[in-house]
Formats: sequence, C-alpha cells, structure tokens
Amino acid sequence: MKDFRHRRRDLLKDTDGFSLSETMVTLFIYCFIAAACYGALVYGSNCWKVNSVAVELQQELRKGMDWITEDLRQSGTSAVVGVPVDGYWYNTITFKTCTGINNGNISWAGQNTQYSKGGTGSAQLLRTTGGTSKVIAQDFQTVQFRRQAASANIVDVALTVQKNMIGGRTLTRSSNFQVKMRN
Repeated sequence: MKDFRHRRRDLLKDTDGFSLSETMVTLFIYCFIAAACYGALVYGSNCWKVNSVAVELQQELRKGMDWITEDLRQSGTSAVVGVPVDGYWYNTITFKTCTGINNGNISWAGQNTQYSKGGTGSAQLLRTTGGTSKVIAQDFQTVQFRRQAASANIVDVALTVQKNMIGGRTLTRSSNFQVKMRN
C-alpha cells in the first residue's frame, strides 16, 4: 500500500502543467478559427440576402413582361394610342385589344388598356382598364415603350426594377424585349 502512495505522489510531482506561452498559442488558434467561422457565416448570410432579393426582382420583371406581352399581342398598330411610330421612348402605352374578327373586320374592345408606372411610391407597374387600375408588379424604376417607323407592329419595351437593401446596397435588374402585335 505504501508503494502505491509513493508512486502516485512521484507521478504527480513529475507532471508539468501547460506553460503560459502554450496556453496563449492555443487561445490564439481557437480565436482565429472562431473568427474564420464567423466571417464565413456573415458572408453566407449576405449572399443569401442578395440572392433572395435578386430572385424577387426577377419574379417582378417576369410578371410585368408576361402581362404586357399577353395584352399587346392582342392589339394592333391602329389600336395603340400615346406611342407614335417615331422611335422615342414613352412612359405609358394605351391600346385596345382585339375581341374578335367578323367578316374579315377586327372588332376592338370598347375600353382602353393602359400600362404605366405609379401606385405606392410610384414604384408599381399598373394596368388600367376602364378606369380600374390593377397592380401587376412591384419595385419598378422605369417602364418605357417605343415603336419604330420600320416596324410599326412591334413595340419595344424596357423595364427596370430596383430594390434598396439593408446596409445601403441597391440591387437593379433590367429587361428589354419586343412584342409583335396582331397587325
């Protein structure tokens, strides 16, 4: 029994602890690893936010493109008001849509359809028919229409959406496309 106690005491006596420099180096390595993990987390979070806003803006652009394209395809060169065939850009377009063809004659809707930017904060794409406005999409910066003399039955459309993010960053997406009308 006595030998066991002496061996244990000798064992504890010969054991050295960690030095201050070893403790400081270990602490520095752990702090460096923690800072790298935190940096990766913040970077990933920022990328997630930017990408989710970018997807949201793309969806708003797509909604606007789909509505405008569908309506303008049902219109004709003689049914467009407010966007003459002069090559200049205009902020609104007003037109009538086709309701049918009888004996070779096109019947136009009694009410005009208009696309413009307005609404809350003047940042919504509005579709107005018969005095009733409907919000089609949000976050619009510009909505422009133009027709060229060489192709009067084609409407050039330029749409830009924009959103301010937390931290002062602004994200912008644009789309330019053409819509060929009936006649």
